[in-house]
Amino acid sequence: MSPLDRLRPAAAAAPESGIVAVMNYGRTLDGVIPLWAGEGDLATPQFIRDASAASLAAGETFYTWQRGLP
Repeated sequence: MSPLDRLRPAAAAAPESGIVAVMNYGRTLDGVIPLWAGEGDLATPQFIRDASAASLAAGETFYTWQRGLP
């Protein structure tokens, strides 16, 4: 049994996202290098991890302004 078989019917019937549609289309093309999603194979640099920790400690846990921080 696939994990997808255990989804509720409403979840299984949810429409495909636009990003997934683009990825699925891209997979059908010859010569395309799939750089649209995935995890890198390198650790996140320390300065980014430090900035993340500082933001979390400062309570910056919500979405930012659409145009960046004011």
